[in-house]
Amino acid sequence: MKTVIKSALAALALATGLSSATSAQTYRVAAATPDVYVVMFRADWCAPCKVVEPRLNDALRNLHDPRIEYVNIDISGGRGDWNAHAVFDRGIVQQYNEWMGVTGFAAIIDGDTKRTLGCLNITYDTNAMASHIRNLQGQAKRNARTFDVTCPAPNHPV
Repeated sequence: MKTVIKSALAALALATGLSSATSAQTYRVAAATPDVYVVMFRADWCAPCKVVEPRLNDALRNLHDPRIEYVNIDISGGRGDWNAHAVFDRGIVQQYNEWMGVTGFAAIIDGDTKRTLGCLNITYDTNAMASHIRNLQGQAKRNARTFDVTCPAPNHPV
């Protein structure tokens, strides 16, 4: 098994021009799954986003935890390809489909099970956001269900 991985890393190094040590590091980083994804649904024209985003950025900076991955889903235009790759690569298509077009909040999603654990909105200040993220991250680590009711209603296109 180790030989197969070393061969794959060597091939990756050759294809990308990276050293095999760098390739090994890239492989480890790419293989790691965060405890939770914090997925901000936003748009340039969204007034609540202008309040939620700075608070969320401060909360994440205060937490400074590599096991929390921030994903920004911007529906303002011109980001469709990035949004599609972001949700497919992380396996959070269900949430994207559920809330596409709804903005001004962040969903906290379990990195392993891909279940939505809860959401953050304009009613949270920076400290409350950090605390809520940390609590939901603990739930994700224990594979526990949450009964958080802070998420918006799903967008049901006609």
